[in-house]
Amino acid sequence: MLGYLCIGTSCKDSIQITDVSGAHNTLVEYPCLSSTNDCTNSFEIKGGTFNFFSSFHIDSSSQINSAVITVHGHTRNADEYFDRMISIISSQELEEDVLVISPHFINLNEQSSNSDWYWNSTSWKWGMDSYMSASGNSASSFELMDSLLSRLSDKNLFPLITNVLITGHSSGAAFVHMYSATKENNTYDHLNLHFSVVNNQYFLHPDSTRRRENGMLSVIEDCIFYDDWPYGLNALSPYMEKEGKEKARNNFLSNKVDYFIGELDTETSGITLGCQYEFLGDNRYEKNSNYKSYLDAAHPGNKHFFTTLPNIGHTTNTYNSSIFIQYLESIF
Repeated sequence: MLGYLCIGTSCKDSIQITDVSGAHNTLVEYPCLSSTNDCTNSFEIKGGTFNFFSSFHIDSSSQINSAVITVHGHTRNADEYFDRMISIISSQELEEDVLVISPHFINLNEQSSNSDWYWNSTSWKWGMDSYMSASGNSASSFELMDSLLSRLSDKNLFPLITNVLITGHSSGAAFVHMYSATKENNTYDHLNLHFSVVNNQYFLHPDSTRRRENGMLSVIEDCIFYDDWPYGLNALSPYMEKEGKEKARNNFLSNKVDYFIGELDTETSGITLGCQYEFLGDNRYEKNSNYKSYLDAAHPGNKHFFTTLPNIGHTTNTYNSSIFIQYLESIF
């Protein structure tokens, strides 16, 4: 629903407005630029509801030409991620051209209705299925991301969109990293996909070898499940099983994926323990550096690129760095 609003009696130019919330009796300034209820959006899939923040309505025809989907961390604070990305996009004067979406992968206690899909505190970031609904259905968090991309690729709704950045920080980075294995050649229908993995500690290995402390690669004998999803491509999730091991491996290695890691992201608090996680080091900076070494040794010619951000620790301020903003400018 689009309209025009003239405030006062002497204004010459009308302000374009849209109903972002979907309630046809409520007009909201266009685009919606804060994480209020006016910017909440949702759609139904398989009998359940998926909620997210959005600067434009997901079912409204729009002249925007790009989109950025920003995935929250383990605290699931989608509102804060939406506000931060809106601030960055607005600082580049792109808010009328770039759609910002922040998905909300909730747990049981965060349900606003019984129809909302929900996960436990970690399963959403691995693309696992949601808990079962009353109708007996479930939905993978990856499947819901696919649904967002399907809307954005619909030329009847968004005729000009070509580039979509999918980015996540921390646990959201893990989601984006794993999700990149589900797409081929950075494409989805009519969309060019850009994957940005920011301050990640979890890494998918497309083969059964791991980097050891001496820098050598070898199969692991003393760590059960180390090569299972999401650490490797065995015992795949239901969604990934449909992709298949070989296709997922080829997708992952064919895609261009950009990694950003803070130079000071060296704290060990919040680092997940377990032999399947510990091959790459004790902190996120070490893990990113060693994972790059693993990929270059095991899969030379890969398209995974790593950038270190000076004087930055484990914080979403990474998104405000001049290096990351230059990265955005290269896409949009």
